[in-house]
Amino acid sequence: MKHGFINRNFPDRTAVILESGAHKTYAELIEDIGRVARLLKPRSQLLIVGDNDYPTLLFYLAALECGAVPLMLARGKNPAHALKLASIFSPQQIMADGDFPGAGDHLVPAAVEGDYTLFENRASSQPELHERLGFLSATSGSTGSPKLVRLSQANLAANATAIVEYLEITPDDRAMASLPLSYSYGLSIVNSHLNAGASFVLSSLTMMDSAYWGLMREHEVTSFAGVPYHYEMLLRLRLERLKLPSLRKMTQAGGRLARENMVKIYEACEAAGIRFCTMYGQTEASPRISYLPSEDTLRKPNCIGIPIPGGHMWIADESGNDITATGLAGELVYEGANVCMGYAWSAEELQVGDENEGVLRTGDIARCDDEGYFYIEGRQQRFLKIYGNRISLDQIERFLDEKGLEGAAFGSDECLAVRIVGSPGTDTEPLRQEIADYAGINFNAVFVSVAEELPRLPTGKVDYRCLSQNDQHPS
Repeated sequence: MKHGFINRNFPDRTAVILESGAHKTYAELIEDIGRVARLLKPRSQLLIVGDNDYPTLLFYLAALECGAVPLMLARGKNPAHALKLASIFSPQQIMADGDFPGAGDHLVPAAVEGDYTLFENRASSQPELHERLGFLSATSGSTGSPKLVRLSQANLAANATAIVEYLEITPDDRAMASLPLSYSYGLSIVNSHLNAGASFVLSSLTMMDSAYWGLMREHEVTSFAGVPYHYEMLLRLRLERLKLPSLRKMTQAGGRLARENMVKIYEACEAAGIRFCTMYGQTEASPRISYLPSEDTLRKPNCIGIPIPGGHMWIADESGNDITATGLAGELVYEGANVCMGYAWSAEELQVGDENEGVLRTGDIARCDDEGYFYIEGRQQRFLKIYGNRISLDQIERFLDEKGLEGAAFGSDECLAVRIVGSPGTDTEPLRQEIADYAGINFNAVFVSVAEELPRLPTGKVDYRCLSQNDQHPS
């Protein structure tokens, strides 16, 4: 690969194990990538609407190989959003199900790979892409919006290399790659393990599928990655009962794990001889920013830790001054080779160069202790992070407005709460499901209540503090 995503030193070693049990060596993977790359157009956009399967993996890696620019979306999750992005960004090629909307009109089938069809988009009006643009990502906070993160291949490679270093990934490691490839955390598992010459089991099964644990045991998986929700499930399932003798590492990102749960997980891992590591990141950083060394978990719970290798973090006040050493809270700023080039809301913005120049203002409020460890205190903007998905409360409210409802969105990183104006006894269950689908989160993480009016400040703005204090939604 152009930036060393795939380690070519172990051609005969297993790179990928499929859900069917089939093994693909590094030599076979590289050969398959070359075959698919010949189907793609260099320096063009490729929209991939796929799953955690081999064709999706191949098209992603083949795009990087030939210099195409992939954008990955989850198959079947939000087809309206996929259509919206296809319309706005006008990709030249689309890999999706054969019945993808528009097929047979301006989308012409060009090739078939597994259950997927590669379409040529005859209606594409894609402008020339910036020479450094290598990958596009829909952020976990882009609920329903066309906002994409513009990344270079160098951004992805820098982060993969850093992850390999601080997690000490070796060719003997084998990960369970069940987080969606369209999710930056899930994709980073693939990138880092291929970078290290390690292997992974590629599966779309969830922890609630009994076959999931069977795959982990059968293929002697050494590494498990999850968001807070997954670890809450693990506590209920009881790690020691799962009988995973090969498991050596467990990593957590995608939001803050409750302190009590973090301590329980760490203690269970320690008893089983497993290294447990929590991490912090954003899609804009490809995606890792910091990690908490395993040995510091009990000493500094709820701490996001220290910068990844090659990265630097500091705290800025409202004027942009460095106040890290004061211990005061301010905006967390990250600098590193993994910082994205910027954002795009339209196809024309794919021509723009690097606007960040290696500096990311995270929007998170943080402080640094006297040992150089960082703690998140809150967020500048109105976002929640639920099951690893960053939810814009403002966009949820715009969704309500489009439905003709007066409402307010608030909550915690465990529950999205919505208060709507209506009559007592209003059936909120259909709206609850619609909001869950729109936000891309589990139905059980959404709570909808009804009131005759919303509490307001003298200015007429919604009093969110009053809502949060007086609402009895689960947290």
